[in-house]
Amino acid sequence: MGESRYVPRSGESWRNPYPMYSELRNNSPAYFVEEGSYWFLSRFEDVFNAARNPRIFSSRHGLTIDQDSNNLDMGDAAPIVFLDPPEHTEFRRLISKGFTPRKAEDMTEDIFSFVESAINRIKELGDCDIISELFKPLPSYVVSKYLGVPASDRVIFDTWTEKIVAGAIHDEESAGLEAIYEVTNYFTELIEWRKRTPGDDLISELIEMGEEKVSIMWILGLAFTMITGGNDTTTGLLGGSAVLLSENPEQRKLLLEDLRLIPTAIEELLRMTSPVQGLSRVLMEDFKLHGKTIPSGSRVLLGYGSGNRDEREFGKNSEKLDVQRKIKRILSFGSGAHFCLGASVARLQSSIALKEILRNFPDFYADDTSSVYATGNYVRRHTHLAFHTSS
Repeated sequence: MGESRYVPRSGESWRNPYPMYSELRNNSPAYFVEEGSYWFLSRFEDVFNAARNPRIFSSRHGLTIDQDSNNLDMGDAAPIVFLDPPEHTEFRRLISKGFTPRKAEDMTEDIFSFVESAINRIKELGDCDIISELFKPLPSYVVSKYLGVPASDRVIFDTWTEKIVAGAIHDEESAGLEAIYEVTNYFTELIEWRKRTPGDDLISELIEMGEEKVSIMWILGLAFTMITGGNDTTTGLLGGSAVLLSENPEQRKLLLEDLRLIPTAIEELLRMTSPVQGLSRVLMEDFKLHGKTIPSGSRVLLGYGSGNRDEREFGKNSEKLDVQRKIKRILSFGSGAHFCLGASVARLQSSIALKEILRNFPDFYADDTSSVYATGNYVRRHTHLAFHTSS
């Protein structure tokens, strides 16, 4: 039996964190990490309940384990993910109409056209890096469409994401601060432009509500949240899904035989990939769990990636891909008050992308042996993934 110990992952070490998670779930489900002075929760039920209890597990003090990196805030433009009820409840109520499944479906044609263009380009290229050709540009395109960002400016999204992720690593705080300033300045100008020239986008809708309901600071915080939360996470889902379907040809065969299974498969792929592997909370009072008392003020890292593979929730084959699995609940979009607003559009773009890949390249192979994983302790995603149009 291996040692039950949590070690933060980044880059290459993201390749296979799952044996570590299993050891922790079975032997030390509430684990204190001495180096960093925080706790890690690894079982599904514990993580699920904590995420649904913002009164005790607060998001107000940041979502990372490094207290210094939580200084990368935006002042009065606090992202919605950094709010607790009742402020969070009111803001979410105001913006939720822009994130309904019906609103997401309105983008179906645009997303399909974007994916189709990328697929045609891949056909011409043959083997390629699927991250740079499709899995990275697609979510950047979708987020920018939501926010009303001109097409010419979309390329800067990726730069911002990389810098902000780097800012969550202790020795690169300046990079994150620089990106936050750039995001704030850019969207301050965009908001002023949209006041004069409204468009069919979320920022224009929020401006129309009036500053007495939605402040400019709140809009800035929302833009920040969407850039950092809706961009590299979908890249992680798509890259991880391509690898899983390459490594499990019998599961891919089921999808090829019946593409109507894709919505069900997306839930399983969300579970298995868990792009956001964990985010932290701060305890507002002492909390007892598994015979241990976690003191008030402690940082607690909620292990979404571990919980999503917990055999107590998903059965003995929890580590196996099953595209026909009937899933009642997963942690991939969080839970409770902070359930991801962009879940519907993330599911939609991933479903379209995977369906078109399967239709056009039924024998594709995504080679994880030569892939590169992104730095950062919270999102598991590829930065490079070799894609062969046939195996």
